[in-house]
Amino acid sequence: MVQQGLRATSKSSLKLQCLFCAKGDLKEAKELYDFFASDMPDLPDQDPVPPTWQQNTAQTVNGIMAWVKENQGTLAQAYDFLRGIINKNGTLPAASGSSAATPPLPPINQ
Repeated sequence: MVQQGLRATSKSSLKLQCLFCAKGDLKEAKELYDFFASDMPDLPDQDPVPPTWQQNTAQTVNGIMAWVKENQGTLAQAYDFLRGIINKNGTLPAASGSSAATPPLPPINQ
């Protein structure tokens, strides 16, 4: 079995991964753990708890609201621009040219 690499997120996960790599040999697992852990003094004891969906949602909404607040002027200019285009012609402009320049389409079923 080929190991893809250790992904140590905490000391406890590193211990389990070393034990797995050593195929249950405690002495070899301890040597592996000591070897890897010596270079990672800031490794936490346990894996951090992932945020809940409520926390993720609140963070996303807060990020969106902050972005809207920061770009309020740009959004207002875009809104005024579109409103001006609509009010000027009564509807949104066509893709190109005027309708008088294009000939009418022939009937489909003749």
